Amino acid sequence: MKYRIKDVEAVRYPVLRVTFDDGLSGEYDLTGWIGQGESSLPLKDPAYFKTVAVAAHGRSFGWNLDEVGHEIDFCPDAARITIETAMVEQLAAHYVANRPAAE
Repeated sequence: MKYRIKDVEAVRYPVLRVTFDDGLSGEYDLTGWIGQGESSLPLKDPAYFKTVAVAAHGRSFGWNLDEVGHEIDFCPDAARITIETAMVEQLAAHYVANRPAAE
């Protein structure tokens, strides 16, 4: 399935809130990615990080999206998988922490 981005915002450095066109919304943490290569170096600046935007038709999100060859963009499908995985892991941890002692 091809997901589309409806909205993206920096909620705290270096975490984005990504909202998809079907209403699913979640946090996308870029901690492990920022600084791991030349292309991610501009994102070390928290003020620059806040300039994140959605590409035309929700096909991606990122920075410098109108500057061909200089864009920093992310795939909606990969972001969706990461966000959904985090949600499932949180639900599983909540279940384990709150299950009855008799189980």
